[in-house]
Amino acid sequence: MASKVFISWGGDLSKQLAEEVKNWLPSVLQFVKPYFTPDDIEKGARWESSITQELANSQIGIICLTKDNISRPWILFEAGALSKNFGKANVCTILFNVESTQITGPLTCFQATRFDKADFKKLIKTINETGGESKRDSKVLDEVFEMWWPRLETKIKKIIKDYKEEDHEDERTERDMLEELLELTRMNAKKIPRRSENARHALEVLMRGLDHLTMRMMDVGEKESYYYFKEYLIEEMIPSLELLCIELESPMHFEHIHDIRNRIIHGIK
Repeated sequence: MASKVFISWGGDLSKQLAEEVKNWLPSVLQFVKPYFTPDDIEKGARWESSITQELANSQIGIICLTKDNISRPWILFEAGALSKNFGKANVCTILFNVESTQITGPLTCFQATRFDKADFKKLIKTINETGGESKRDSKVLDEVFEMWWPRLETKIKKIIKDYKEEDHEDERTERDMLEELLELTRMNAKKIPRRSENARHALEVLMRGLDHLTMRMMDVGEKESYYYFKEYLIEEMIPSLELLCIELESPMHFEHIHDIRNRIIHGIK
């Protein structure tokens, strides 16, 4: 039985790197079936339906991180969705041109894998354990990994070296992706239990309150209460609201909260 691996990316560089990982994985672990959006979606399939189905059927999630996507709302939202489906133990981040010290927020909760031979091999062993009867013997896995690793390393290094950020644009804009996920919520509206509708209403009330409180904070200026509320919002209220957005599959609200957080940090009205 195939073991499905969901590969998450954000930005053109991350997409290129994720695609190489996707193509390489089955060479080492033949029982693995990677899922990589949007190229794995059959023609005519609804993107949001496909991604939800794959999340439900996958055993492990991989998030490809680069310097230009570690703080994008989409990456943070999808990381939360992966954690919700797999649990934190089965979600791993791959750090390509970024250091672990640069990772902040929700992404710090997941097992980080540096893109080097020793660390990446640990990730492969983790994926191998999901194979059940199909998983490779440890000695065979070592031999196969040694054979295929140089090919992946060479391609990844070339992509990073040749990449020029100003020459590329994200083919999937964050706005498009978030709107597509919102469409999924609308498609399943009739199936949402009443308690979820109540939770969504509570989220909207909290969002209005957060907007109002943020504006009042900006008016306070340098007073002591400003710093108290700033700490409370960033460390407690906003993370809780983000989790509620993920639970309710509300990416547009998640993006709004992310924008508010940036306004609070930078003191922008």
